[in-house]
Amino acid sequence: MRSSGEKKAWQAGTILDVMAHEPADETGSESKSFEISIKAGKKIYVALCNCPSNQPEPEFYVREAHTVLIGSNTLKFNDLQGRAHSLRILSSKDAPSDNN
Repeated sequence: MRSSGEKKAWQAGTILDVMAHEPADETGSESKSFEISIKAGKKIYVALCNCPSNQPEPEFYVREAHTVLIGSNTLKFNDLQGRAHSLRILSSKDAPSDNN
């Protein structure tokens, strides 16, 4: 557990999977929602990404490495064009060990 004065560190992360996220209500929004699975350290995080229609869909980023910052309920990363993204973490679980 981190103390309140301890700084969070950026770490290597890899996008494992991207799935379309169906919202509970149909609002006719100009953006699409995706659930993105990212492995960072010994955890796999599933985060919600709302992408404007004028940006590439995140399926193109599967298997790419990014530097990520994990917060208590958000995951932050910069895309290849340097745009910052802050995603809401939906869930997390322990990643399988590499010894399998």
